[in-house]
Parts: sequence; structure tokens; C-alpha cells
Amino acid sequence: MRLSKENIKKGGIGGIFRNSHGCWILGYYKSAIAYTPTYVLKTGLQLASDKKIVNVEIETDATDIFCLLENDTCSICFNLVFECRSLLKKLQNPLIRHNFREGNKVAHFLATQGSKQLGSSQLFVLEQPPNALLKAIHDDKIGCTKSRTVSTTIFSKLVEIGILL
Repeated sequence: MRLSKENIKKGGIGGIFRNSHGCWILGYYKSAIAYTPTYVLKTGLQLASDKKIVNVEIETDATDIFCLLENDTCSICFNLVFECRSLLKKLQNPLIRHNFREGNKVAHFLATQGSKQLGSSQLFVLEQPPNALLKAIHDDKIGCTKSRTVSTTIFSKLVEIGILL
């Protein structure tokens, strides 16, 4: 099961769970006035735990998450980091991989939907994908690639935290 990267967009978060073949399991989004990458990760992990989704792999575009989970012991996000670590352990320490934002238009679309729900703290869970996402889901499923230019600074950061070897 793959929790394709959770995405943050102007006050909204979103994510998608897919099976090993890339097919939609469920998607989610919600408004998030104040958020951090750890809040976004916790939302997806909590949903996976609540729905008893197993064999999770996580893709995220938030490089800070790797450093926070590995080293954070005193930041203002400590409680969220602790909750994420606990949920990760409960989910049998799933693999977390980096994926550039362009790598998942589906999560980006869902985060946009979340940003439109300002004033609501409800988590919207979608058992079926919206029609507007069917092409993007298909493209992701068959492995359509997107090219991206990455600065040497970003590339070095990804190597430094062990994302690129």
C-alpha cells in the first residue's frame, strides 16, 4: 500500500492511498490553517492506522520530514514528531521516500480541495476518485514521468540527508 505524498497547498493538505499496482484505495483532504510537514504526515499516518491500511510506503516532497524524524528532540514540533514516530512504529516503520511535487498531481489536486474548505476542520475521505482526477491517476499508474531541473543546492541537500545516494 502506498500513501502517495501528502501535499500542502495554501491552507490545505491532501493525500492518496494506492495499492501496489497504483490503483486508488482512498484519498483525503482537509483545510489546514496552521500546518507543518509533520502535521501533514501525522494526518496520513493516523488515517492509515484508523483504516487499518497495512504495508504502507510513504512518498513526500517535504525534505524537512526526514531530518525531523531522525534528529528532532527539541523543536516546537516535538509533540507532532513524537506522534509521527509512534504512528510509524504502529504501522511497522514504513519506508519513507522523497518525491518531487510534480511527481503526484493527484495529491496536489486534493490539497487544493482542502484549501477550499477554510473554516472547516473536517477530514474529507474519498472512497472513489473524483472524475477530475481519473487522467492523473492513470498517468501516475502507468509511470508517466515529468522532468525537473534541480539546483545543486537542492541536490546536495537530498544527498546530505540520504535521499539520493
